[in-house]
Amino acid sequence: MTNPESDEHDLSVADVRAVLLSHRYAPGEELTWVGGTIRSWDAALVIVTLSDGTTGVGEAGAGIMAAQAVPGLVEAYRPYIQGRSFASPLDVGDHLRAHTAFWSRGGIASGVAGALETAVLDAAAKRSGVPAYDLLGGARRPHIEAYASGGLGTTFDEVSAWAEDQVAAGFGTVKFRAMEDADTTLRLLDHVVSRLPDGTRFIIDAVQACASHPWTLEDAIRVGRRAAELGARWYEEPCQADDVEGYAAVRRAVGVAVSGVESNGTEREFAQLLDAGALDIAQPDVTFVGGPRAFSRVARRAHEAGAACVPHVWGSAVTFAANLHTVLADPYVELFEYCTLPNPLRDALLVEAVDFRDGRIHAPTAPGLGVEVTADVERDFAFRPGGGHVIR
Repeated sequence: MTNPESDEHDLSVADVRAVLLSHRYAPGEELTWVGGTIRSWDAALVIVTLSDGTTGVGEAGAGIMAAQAVPGLVEAYRPYIQGRSFASPLDVGDHLRAHTAFWSRGGIASGVAGALETAVLDAAAKRSGVPAYDLLGGARRPHIEAYASGGLGTTFDEVSAWAEDQVAAGFGTVKFRAMEDADTTLRLLDHVVSRLPDGTRFIIDAVQACASHPWTLEDAIRVGRRAAELGARWYEEPCQADDVEGYAAVRRAVGVAVSGVESNGTEREFAQLLDAGALDIAQPDVTFVGGPRAFSRVARRAHEAGAACVPHVWGSAVTFAANLHTVLADPYVELFEYCTLPNPLRDALLVEAVDFRDGRIHAPTAPGLGVEVTADVERDFAFRPGGGHVIR
């Protein structure tokens, strides 16, 4: 097992570049939900080349919605990382945050800093011939429980059919998304939950109280109370992301665990929620919050506050792998989000298929993150603007 704080190899970054990719769905195969139509699955990747020629890959998770913002940020970070040597891959994010604090405190800039840290980790692990979790202190568990995440659709039957398929595939917990308004969401809950097989658990994701037009606090509480009555595992993002007081009020009023906020880009934002008593479950994402080290600090802070930590995982295979390796090595994370929506780009980037059995993802064995951006991938999934996850 390698200690990331005393890596025997010097990590000198020779080059960085952004790679934007897209899988554009064929007409009629787009993913539809009340937030709009997902015409393509985009990915904003970062490739780091070390001085010995080893390359590694990271991803800025917000690139699924704003891929074209990432190349400029990579270039802005270049002077702070190119030619720089690091003692540990996990030093990269803190180094970048310290040197760019005038403009990079949160948001997609934090995601790009985390992508660079992840890419250096991937390269270092590939060079050592070990899975990335070995450089994060080693896997603390051989596998982790996964829940099925997706549950899009514009009709109740579409959501129910998806949930039933996930149970048949071996998942014990399914997460589906709210409808546009609270009253329709209440009816959706009754419809879907009544059709789940006995023993199946569910999560209702309110998507920041249904995204661009947030519900009132009263409506968010009504949905949460019904979710509690039906036995929800948790109630996700019942308020707009920055509404710390709203989260705390919902949590006080509903008898079910409250979770959030997947899009937070800093440890500070999670600390504000936890300090306000607003969360039962923190949901950082390695590709949003600033890299593996920042994620682990959020997980530890949640634990110290008496809250759980479950990662948000919604992107390409790079996002999937970055979060999986991080949580396999983390002492405080026991559950993993597995997006089961069709995404050929995600599958094309994997070196080895995901080992999902009996409701659990088993630790991968390939060196690094187990992903590869080949010339064929760059050609077959060339970026096409005008798609992505656009919320209407």
